[in-house]
Amino acid sequence: MPKVLCSVATRGRYFTTLPLVLNAIINQTTPPDKVVIFDDNDEPQDMRKEMIYQYFFQMLDIKKIAWEWLFAGKKGQHHIHQMANTMGYDWVWRCDDDAIPEPNVLGNLLGYTSLENIGAVGGSILTPPNLFDTNKSTGKIKDIDSEPNIQWNYIKKTKEVEHLHCSFLYRAGVHDYNLGLSRVAHREETLFTYGLYQKGYKILTVPHAITWHMKNPEGGIRSETKREMYEHDEQIFRNIVGHSDRTIVVLNCGLGDHIVFNSILGSIPNPMVFGCYPEVIPCRSIAEAQALFGDLDQWNIYKKMCQWNWKGSLADAFRKLYL
Repeated sequence: MPKVLCSVATRGRYFTTLPLVLNAIINQTTPPDKVVIFDDNDEPQDMRKEMIYQYFFQMLDIKKIAWEWLFAGKKGQHHIHQMANTMGYDWVWRCDDDAIPEPNVLGNLLGYTSLENIGAVGGSILTPPNLFDTNKSTGKIKDIDSEPNIQWNYIKKTKEVEHLHCSFLYRAGVHDYNLGLSRVAHREETLFTYGLYQKGYKILTVPHAITWHMKNPEGGIRSETKREMYEHDEQIFRNIVGHSDRTIVVLNCGLGDHIVFNSILGSIPNPMVFGCYPEVIPCRSIAEAQALFGDLDQWNIYKKMCQWNWKGSLADAFRKLYL
């Protein structure tokens, strides 16, 4: 059986929706192997002193579900999701701290992971009292401005899409969250699931997996009101989607690395190269890549080789990253 981590990022909701979410996770008919609550509060508290949380922790222990409460870095939920993404589990079920899953959600989502080449699976995300007309929603990134998200109503049949919203189950360790976004991390889940799609994985929306989004006006990303944060993140999103027909190559590395990469450049489909040595490979600047795409760690070849425990050649590592 695949190992599943349930990740909950929380901020400003200790005594509102977070207890509802934890109770729903504990009562899943198919429990996760571990639950990690990432506490991103500006002034974190010790919930072991609170009676309701004491009961939750005891319930987790009795059900033999491993759990951990970690204090996060106050950088935003995208940093939290990336931590969960690299904790060594096969799948991560990300649950927002105001999104309450019905008891069968994880079990039903997991049922699709045995299909070939699945990257992420999501069910309905219903926000009372709203139900949007999603009959014509395609789930394609090109239609994101002209249609409601397909998850905003009851999903009647399985459908392949290009991106997911809010809470879903995803294959861990194969794509990175964009850490260049602001603390509000606007569009982070869209960028992440679309990145999985671009790598050739299937993104599914499926029926019989309903999560109720109690869109709490306080806490979470709604703790931040600075418009420029949202504008900054939206621009990164537009830049990434606007270059989706290109293979983005970022060579923020040494002269020798550029020489090695040049040997495989011809096999990269439609490359757009950003680098440090234009005399070796025609390229645009690293500063421009940073401005366009935010975080560049997802293209850091040495970080990737460490993550993969790489034993092969540098050229083959480049092939794995870009092909």
